[in-house]
Amino acid sequence: MRLWFSCFLSGLFLIFPAPEGSCEEKITITSEMQYDYAQTLFRNKDYDAARVEYKRFIHFFPESGRLAEAKFNIAVCLFEQKKYMEAARDFNEIILEEGPYAGEAYFYQARAFINLGNTGYAEIVLQNYLKLTDDLKTKDRIYAELARLHLLQAKAFKPDSLALAKEYLSKISPSGTHAHEAEKNMDLILEAEKAPRKNPGAAGFFSIIPGGGFLYCERYQDALVTFLLNAGLMLAAYEAYENDNKALAGVIGFVETGFYMGNIYGAVSSAHKYNQAGVLKVLNRDMALAPKIDPGGRGFAVTLDFDF
Repeated sequence: MRLWFSCFLSGLFLIFPAPEGSCEEKITITSEMQYDYAQTLFRNKDYDAARVEYKRFIHFFPESGRLAEAKFNIAVCLFEQKKYMEAARDFNEIILEEGPYAGEAYFYQARAFINLGNTGYAEIVLQNYLKLTDDLKTKDRIYAELARLHLLQAKAFKPDSLALAKEYLSKISPSGTHAHEAEKNMDLILEAEKAPRKNPGAAGFFSIIPGGGFLYCERYQDALVTFLLNAGLMLAAYEAYENDNKALAGVIGFVETGFYMGNIYGAVSSAHKYNQAGVLKVLNRDMALAPKIDPGGRGFAVTLDFDF
């Protein structure tokens, strides 16, 4: 009976073979394999795909010791994709967790706010970190970032920005990593403060003679046009009055008053613009400190970027 049953089963296997591939070896993906794949995508700057793979790593390997690193890298991907608001939120979560990447998250979050045009929030982030850390190197880096932030504000002509930038640069340790950069930026600020300037009050005073203020501000073409326009209107008003056409003289005189006042306002404004242009020309050569993540995920670096 047993012999017959064995032959029967053998016949069934011959008639109905096993499904193709049922005996193939299964591939097991380890946490290291998954993370290395995400890192490869990151190094290749495929940030969208890298984010997906980092999230997959977090989902399947929640007990991994590289979980914090994966979360940080996701936020960096958002930053590199210029999704600054989303990146700022992710970096904020990392800061609140107070994990190993919280310190670097402060710098990235500040940079995200700067790129969003919100330098006020960026300064708050850096000041908060400054209060929390006792590490001298970290403080130097924060001072360098705060100085850079105020140099950016100086380019936007925010009052006292150059003075604040100088203050933070002076706090950087003379023997620290950022000492050389601090010295160069200090020289840059001193040069900006010595840039040629025009006195707005003097420009307004010289505008008593139409075009004189523009001439003082070295805007020679505007000076000539302003002088001829105002002189022409004054002459037309005088001739209309001499010809007993007082109504026309009044209209022309009214129009000329507007042009004359505009001549004064324009000259004062030109003096301010002249001063701003001189400062801006110098500051556009500034050096900037930017936090960068090591693509291999082994650490972090600081790079110097030059704007010319």
